[in-house]
Amino acid sequence: MKRFAFALWLSAISLNAYADSANCHHTPESIAATMDQALQLKQQLNSQPDPVVILVRQGQDMSSRHLTWSHAGYAMRQPNGDWRVYHNLNTCGTAESALYIQGLYEFLADDLVNQSIAVLRPRSDIATALQTLLHSAIKLNLFHSPRYNLIAWPFSGPYQNSNGWLLEVFARANDAQVWSRNDARRWLQLQGYQPSIVSAGTFERLGAKLFTPNVFTDDQPAELLRKGNVGLNSGDSVIRFIAHYSRAIPGCEHQNLGESVCVYLSPGAIGVCLSFARCGVRKNKKQAVLCK
Repeated sequence: MKRFAFALWLSAISLNAYADSANCHHTPESIAATMDQALQLKQQLNSQPDPVVILVRQGQDMSSRHLTWSHAGYAMRQPNGDWRVYHNLNTCGTAESALYIQGLYEFLADDLVNQSIAVLRPRSDIATALQTLLHSAIKLNLFHSPRYNLIAWPFSGPYQNSNGWLLEVFARANDAQVWSRNDARRWLQLQGYQPSIVSAGTFERLGAKLFTPNVFTDDQPAELLRKGNVGLNSGDSVIRFIAHYSRAIPGCEHQNLGESVCVYLSPGAIGVCLSFARCGVRKNKKQAVLCK
């Protein structure tokens, strides 16, 4: 029985690989390197006139799931040339989330496994609409559910993961008639948004249910579960979808993501902490929260 429980625990770790947290000792060198990367990213963002961009990071190694990008947030230009990142973060060890405003440094310092950052620049009309939305805490909270689920089904149910909030706000930026989470998810489905489908067998799902507080499958389509799969909003699916609404960016590294996605990697990122992070925000971090 103990062996069985241990095996379930291991499977839970696998399914929850990018949700919980591990400590990473930040040395003065790693802090300085991250600060330098944040400065260089700021300079890259300021080289274009966009008021709002989407940043996508690699917080966890998800190659076993055939995924690369874990978490996306909106970055909005400030009057002084700084940038603030607006995103939805899971509170460690819970099934809850909250909306946070951070600087570029905090976005980059969250124990990333790879310092590559994907940048998407939405078309000017969408960027303007996003800028207006990001100034309204009331509207941003219309599309937020504190019931966090790492693998929340994108189109229905009570749960939400971090990327789900970003996508639902994006829906509102495209359609002023979107006033609720249901409206936003309906819009995404009508626009052909495709979530990431990853394998998660019965044994693995049981382990997650027993040992992790923020993984639920009761909102997943029964047909997917029968096939041993779940669908979720990943950084990869965010990039694929929002790229269609973003302008081409010449003169940057696109990798295989298309001309509307720039992949930025600071040379100064070498030496920063690369341990596996397990959740988006630690309780002892002082951040600005978008209060309801």
